[in-house]
Amino acid sequence: MQLLVIKIGLQDADPKYALLGKKQAQDRFTPGDWKRIRSLTRGRRVLLLIPNEEVSLTNVDIPSKNKKQLLQAVPYALEDALAEDIENLHFAVHQDDKSSSSRVAVIKHSTLAKHIENLRSQSITVHFVLPELLTQLYQPECWSLIYSNHNNESSVNVRLSEFNGFSCSDDILEMFLTEPLEKNTPKLIYSNVEKQSLPTILQDTPFELIDSGLIQYESAVSALPLNLLTNFAIKNNEPIINWSAWRPAAILGSLLAAVWMGVFFWQNSLLKNQNNQLTQQINEVFKASFPNSRIVDAPVQMKSELDKLKQNAGKSIDSPLPLISDISPLLKEYKDMTLSEVRYQENELSLIMQSPSLTRLETFKKDAAAKVNLKVDIKSSTTTSNKVEATLIITPLVDKTARDARLGNKNQENT
Repeated sequence: MQLLVIKIGLQDADPKYALLGKKQAQDRFTPGDWKRIRSLTRGRRVLLLIPNEEVSLTNVDIPSKNKKQLLQAVPYALEDALAEDIENLHFAVHQDDKSSSSRVAVIKHSTLAKHIENLRSQSITVHFVLPELLTQLYQPECWSLIYSNHNNESSVNVRLSEFNGFSCSDDILEMFLTEPLEKNTPKLIYSNVEKQSLPTILQDTPFELIDSGLIQYESAVSALPLNLLTNFAIKNNEPIINWSAWRPAAILGSLLAAVWMGVFFWQNSLLKNQNNQLTQQINEVFKASFPNSRIVDAPVQMKSELDKLKQNAGKSIDSPLPLISDISPLLKEYKDMTLSEVRYQENELSLIMQSPSLTRLETFKKDAAAKVNLKVDIKSSTTTSNKVEATLIITPLVDKTARDARLGNKNQENT
């Protein structure tokens, strides 16, 4: 991985940059303007180093390997130790696979957003954000102490491990080192000052002088799992992702989505038209049979009128209306089947239907028997590339006389 490392300070000074990669193990930070830095982004991942004062590094022990649960629990586990409302903070978490301990970096949401927007304004997309001290020289079981002087005040950045460290004034450094020394004494101390300038408690520890102006590739990469951009989003909920590489896929996805939506609306319109046609045909049959009646719900009205006629006449009526009344609710359920023609002869209702497949017709046949007590025979069918046209013969599952007797009994019970 090729890295462009950009370091910015607390003041509005010009940024510094360094180039790192597997073939370029170290580099020296060089001052540069944004135009120069922007020209170096091609083919490289951008690592932004921000002031240590803006980030808090800590550990938390939560016995969960579920990443989602861990991210939800961390803010509340640290809430009492933080001065800021957790709603205003962003938490980057790296879970230790060998224990329940997790490394956490905490930063104000607004501060991180400001850094990201600053680089966006320079047309630079950031992939990683770390506090500066987590890119100091790192070796297992070794510490690095980098001294700096600003406005005649000496401060020290201390890196204790891959993901742990702190920044403090030189005057109180020894106090901050007491607890880490009790837990684990380092095998070697790296620093940019002579050994005699180190705190007294470190004088017996092996020492090596280093150049603080250099940045090591391996030392920087080791801390990337604690990337502050992990799960971070600007307030408009737009994730900080470099979309440029995904632009072709996004365009293709948008086109496919547009085609899918077009097909969906076309099918929906077609089914709506078919349903309207079926309703119109039922209304026409009802109007022809009962010209003096006002149409409200034709299938329900037909059944009601037929029940009245049967009750008054005391005998069966040779009419297609009972079969049409019974089958019409089922036809409405099968919106993918189109009714082309209706015929009736000798207590048999013939429907010429268009269906997507023979399997669909068989399902319709079974539902007719189960739901509306009608027998459906597929008399003939013609199959084309995308549909099946068939003639369906609709008859009652019981003979006409028995059916009328059953309806008469039911009406008497209701009465």
